[in-house]
Formats: sequence, C-alpha cells, structure tokens
Amino acid sequence: MKKVSIISYKNLVLIQLYSQLLSNEPFLEIRPYVVPSFEQYPASHNVDHHYPYTNQTDNIFLRFDGIEFTDNLLYPECISGMSCYDGHSGVDYYMPFYNPILAPAEGYVLWASFSPPADPCPGGITPNGDQGTIIIAHGNSYYSVYLHMADPLNVSVGDNVVTGDTLGFNGSTGCAINAHLHFEIRKDNWFFDTSEPYTIDPFGWWHDTPDPVEEFRGNRSEWLWVSDFLVDDGDNGFQRFQGPDWSYLNSGFNNDCWIAPAVEDPSNSRHYAIWVPFLDDTTEYNIEVFIPSGVDASTEAIYELNIKNEDGTSSKTNIIFNQNSNPNNFSTIGTMELPSGSNCSIILRDIVNTSSIGSNVVFDAIRFTSVVNSISSKKHKNIIISEKVIIQSIFPNPFNSSTTIFYNVKMQGDINILIFDSLGKIVINIFQKNQLPGTYRFKWNGETQSGLSVHSGIYFLSLSMNNLNSVRKLVYLK
Repeated sequence: MKKVSIISYKNLVLIQLYSQLLSNEPFLEIRPYVVPSFEQYPASHNVDHHYPYTNQTDNIFLRFDGIEFTDNLLYPECISGMSCYDGHSGVDYYMPFYNPILAPAEGYVLWASFSPPADPCPGGITPNGDQGTIIIAHGNSYYSVYLHMADPLNVSVGDNVVTGDTLGFNGSTGCAINAHLHFEIRKDNWFFDTSEPYTIDPFGWWHDTPDPVEEFRGNRSEWLWVSDFLVDDGDNGFQRFQGPDWSYLNSGFNNDCWIAPAVEDPSNSRHYAIWVPFLDDTTEYNIEVFIPSGVDASTEAIYELNIKNEDGTSSKTNIIFNQNSNPNNFSTIGTMELPSGSNCSIILRDIVNTSSIGSNVVFDAIRFTSVVNSISSKKHKNIIISEKVIIQSIFPNPFNSSTTIFYNVKMQGDINILIFDSLGKIVINIFQKNQLPGTYRFKWNGETQSGLSVHSGIYFLSLSMNNLNSVRKLVYLK
C-alpha cells in the first residue's frame, strides 16, 4: 500500500512537470515526406510573414529571419536560395514525382479531396487540373495542410493517422508547374481565410521586430519541429534551404555534412541553414559545432545566435568562428545562458568576413551542452533538477527501435528510473538500490515493463534521487 501511495504521488508530480514542459512544445515529429538517402530535401519557398495570403501580393516578401525582398517575387523569377514568394502561406519542398507524403504527427483527417485551385493561379500559370488537398487536425489547435497531391489520395475524411502514415503521394495538381509539396500550418482553425489568415510559420520568427503574422489573429509563429539538444544535419531541428551549389559529403558527424561556397558580398549569398534545439533547462550552455577535416573550410564563418524574448522578438549575437580550428571534433564557439524549450536558434549562411581564408562554409552538427545542470529556482519554482543524478545524453532521439540513456550519479543513493507518456501514465518504473557514484547507461526499446509495445509519440524520462528529478524528453517513432 505504501508503494502504491509513493508511485501515485510521483505520477502527480510528473504530470505537473509534463504540463510545464509541454507548454508551446513542438509537435511535428518527422518531416512530411519520406527522407531521401542524402538526408533531406531543402525548403524551396517559405511563408511570407508580411502578407501570407496565397494569390494575394503586395510586392514585399518577408522571410522568417526578418530578411525582406522586393524584386523578382513570384516563382519562377525568385533567385535560387532566396526563398522569396510573395503572398505564400506555406513551405514548399521540391522532390521527385509520386514521393510518399507522411503524417508528421498524429491527427484526424478533416479534408481529403480534389477541388478547383486558386483562380487565377499565382504568377499567371495555367492550373494543372483540380488540386489534391489534405488537412489534418492535430488536437492541439494546430492543423497541417498538404497541397498539390497526386491522385489517388491515401486517406479519407474521418481517418485517424499516426506519425509516419502515408497520406498520399507528391504531385503537381492545381497551381503547380513542377512536382512539389506545399506544407502549411494553420492555428485555431483549418479554414483558408484571405482577409485574416490562420497561417503561421512552423519555422518560427527569428527577428528583433514583432512577427507581422501575429497582427492578424494573435497567432504567433513558433518553431514546431521536435528536436533535441544535439542537432545534426538531417534532423528535425535542422533545416537547409534551397541553393544552387550545395555539396553533400560523406564525412563529418555521423559521416555526413553539407558545404557551400563561401561568399563575402551578402548580395551573392544563396545558401543558409538553421538549427533549433530543444533545451530542457534555462541555464548556461556551451554551444559546440562539429567540423570535419579536409574540406577547405572558412576561417571566419558567422554563426548567428538568436534568443527568443517573451514578446516573440529575438535578440541576435554574431559569433565568428574558424572552422579549421579543431577538425573532426566538437568545438565550443560560445557560452551563453539560453532559454528552455525551442527558444533559441543558430542560422549559418555562406557569408564570411572579408579577411576569411577557405573556400567553403561547413554545415554539420551543433550541440548545446549545459555548463551546470541546474535551473533558476526564481524563474522555474515548480521544476527541480537534481545535481546528484544527471542525464548526460540520449541517443538516438528521436528513435525507432531503441535508445540508450547515459546518466551520471554524483553520490551513493537510491535511483528511481521512470518513463511516462504524454498523459502522465508510467510505462517503465525501475528502482536501483544504493547505486554507487559513476556513469551508467539504460537501454529502452519502446516497450512497457511487461513487454508490450508502446505507441509512437512523445515520452518523458525521469531520474530521481531523494525526491529531486532530472527530466528529459524522448520521441519514439515506429
């Protein structure tokens, strides 16, 4: 009876921790398409934050990083690598015809049909028949939208889908010249409204001015992709954007990375990428980058660190780093206090300082390592992170078969390992009696303690000693 009482109390505590950790938490677990062998397709066109109405133009395109364009604003006149598309309400991914399009998170199919496209089509192009459209409600006030789908669709209205389900296949129906996926996120309503749009940008807003999208309905653009404290190229927390001269290399962290030619004049910039981690704590972090050897890397690459403020604006710090300084290792480029959640980003472009040497800018893994595994009690009174037992790493995360948790015990004592789901239900409860100081590892294969397989989704790992907890998020993909 006493044991049941303790577990019940812990369950209540963990539910409280969960509700705080889940506040504005990303929910898009995978890319909305089958990942190709070279890790991912680049984003080709982005949400126009200035006026995100499809088929409505005002001769200004405003990107998620605050950069504004006023020339050559409609496809196909947009310069490769700029992502300009006046009045665009989603993110375009160009890929081969009939590529499987996946559900990036679980949800309910609200719309699945072929219907007339915009009239007239943007840029005056001739529509390619009726447009294949799918809309999914995700149960958290967000709705995902998929346009230009090929016939036939793989889901119907009323279907429940889980992460990774095939919704249909990439096509060029409706207002499309080439095969591509238009991926859109709407908040609070799934309707398309040309006067007060529900559209938000799943890549967030990273500038020191307010997001114009918020003016329409108060919906703020947040980073919605599930990520971790270590973000490699190809991960959800990494997004690479279209450019003419990307090169993929079988070297670097996890034996892959991207490079682009270095340029000194910003007007010649055509390549950039963004990394957004999910950080458990508000604390001081070492920001570490991995650079492979033998790539003639730039000696003055410019990493733009953006830290989100409470009002949705961001403060930017430029960090200049010699990418040749410590090849084939992680190198610290800066140490700063960073906010918890997905509230900081790093943008790297092909632009370098004029005194830089080296032909290429390297885009590889970035890691955020807590300097002190603690959290401000003044700002976070209800979350206590133990300094006696520390979760060092979880890899891989997200995972689809098993993941290994490494943790460190600072002093001898009893350790309780819990894994619980998004509703606070405990699936794993392991008690380690009188564990000695040292580093340990624990492997989880996506099963309950009784050996039953769990569903895909977000889970939480809690390690506790003397009623103090260290909590981390797990993402299980089947």
